[in-house]
Amino acid sequence: MTEYRVATPDEREECIDLANYAFHLDFETLMPKGYGKNVDSSAMHKVAVDEEGRLRAQVAVFPEPLTVCGYTLRTGYLGTVSVHPRARGEGHMKVLMDMWLEELRNMCDMVVLYGQRQRYEYFGFTLGGVKLKYIVGEANVRHGLKHVNDTGISFRSFFEIEGAKSFALSINTSRLAYVERTVQQLPLIFSSLHQKALGVLDQGKLIGYLIVNETGDEISEFALENEVDISRTIKAYMVHSRSDRISIFTPEYDIPLNTTLGNIAEDYVIETSDMYHILDFANVLEAYLTLKFKTTGIVEGEFSAVMDGQPITARVDASGVTVERSAKTDAVVLDKQQAQALLLTQHGRYMAVAAPVGWFPLPIFWYKIDKF
Repeated sequence: MTEYRVATPDEREECIDLANYAFHLDFETLMPKGYGKNVDSSAMHKVAVDEEGRLRAQVAVFPEPLTVCGYTLRTGYLGTVSVHPRARGEGHMKVLMDMWLEELRNMCDMVVLYGQRQRYEYFGFTLGGVKLKYIVGEANVRHGLKHVNDTGISFRSFFEIEGAKSFALSINTSRLAYVERTVQQLPLIFSSLHQKALGVLDQGKLIGYLIVNETGDEISEFALENEVDISRTIKAYMVHSRSDRISIFTPEYDIPLNTTLGNIAEDYVIETSDMYHILDFANVLEAYLTLKFKTTGIVEGEFSAVMDGQPITARVDASGVTVERSAKTDAVVLDKQQAQALLLTQHGRYMAVAAPVGWFPLPIFWYKIDKF
């Protein structure tokens, strides 16, 4: 009979081996923050173990406390969903996913993952959020930034620079929305999913960092102390990368970066960022409406609904955002998938739901290195 439980410390390597075998990847190098040689993440895994003590399947959740405009959201990133090829079709994934979601119901405001849409819709996840992708070519820089002086800007492996860790923590916590990153794990976090960190220096002084892919033609995180250095950094990095075109990903609420890129980029697309399973609609709505209010701006108004059985009334006026855990008598009633489609996707505009224009989708975004 199969046993479903939390993995033990002596099963750490078995968890890694199963993930490697199922995905044909090396999880120790792909996700060092969870599977590095000195990291014991066994307790993050719920596993299916057969009568002979062999791991047949596993699902992990990486805790990721999130701060949005001063609101603390309890979130977890679900990943490493692995089933041994000879155990597929036996229902292990469903049992483990249900176990996790039942446990997280009283522990988290939201669960995040990245995976095949329909597969995880069965478990209450919705593909959504907002991520902007800009394409910048050599000609865009040559013409659009021709008057920008990038003299003195250089790039260096980030953690070779003195004070890099404290600098990175300061940059992260200065954001209006950020996933908590611990100083001890920063080098591991910054190399997640085969990314690498480059320090941006001006006359030898550290002014920011870029998280780039292995080929250097994709920037997944663009972080500078001062927005006046954005154009200079883009121009200098175009030369440094030796690429004809680079992609730069940004959250919707990074106004200075989006403004600069919008003025010069060859093209851009609005993409989804992840899949989300909202457990506390009031907390998520209040945090991200406030983020939108403080950045891109939203119209004043009121919205009342019962979302997955949770009554909510949100109001926006000149002073800010308020959310109450009560609903008006004529409030719209939405099931979980309907509520998440409204809050998280561009398709909410096609729903027969009266909501203030521009409130949704919420600007939920995950930087690549914070994924699991």
